[in-house]
Amino acid sequence: MKKRIMQQAQQEIYKSGFRFTMADMAKQCGISTKTIYQWYPSKEELIRDLVQHAIDEIKVLEQAILNDQMLNSMEKLKALLVMLPQDFQFFDMKRLYELQRYYPEVWEYLNSFMEEQWDGVDQIVAEAQTEGLLGTFNRMLFIQLYLGGLNRLMEQAYVNQIGLTIREALHEMVDMMIDGIRTR
Repeated sequence: MKKRIMQQAQQEIYKSGFRFTMADMAKQCGISTKTIYQWYPSKEELIRDLVQHAIDEIKVLEQAILNDQMLNSMEKLKALLVMLPQDFQFFDMKRLYELQRYYPEVWEYLNSFMEEQWDGVDQIVAEAQTEGLLGTFNRMLFIQLYLGGLNRLMEQAYVNQIGLTIREALHEMVDMMIDGIRTR
């Protein structure tokens, strides 16, 4: 039942953002509002659970990439920089602004994760530098450039304007950041 509620909440967020009501969601699930509140005492708890699920998925993906013996350090770096959770409805600017405005504690939790989850990238950058595949550069500046580009890509209007999905645009951005735009 908990999974069903979470899936319906994801659909509601996708359709109408965070303004959905628990009553509307219960109706869509074919259950009573009371049943939802048995699983989630508040809408904020439900949203926190959804955010936690996305964070957990990212952590699992990161570990799988870091432990993949078939990938070299550069392939791992690119894979880490383009990974997105399967359901990334929170990862567009409109939804993030809504989350920040209506659920500031949940926003702060997600934002802290996005700013602090760079250990895997740092590890792989250090490996690639040791192997002579990357030069010396300011890692903090690199991360800030990446986050700025990611924020711009998450603006749905911009992604639609360039005719790419967010995944395609993220892949191209990371290729440009790592490989450059020069012909070789």
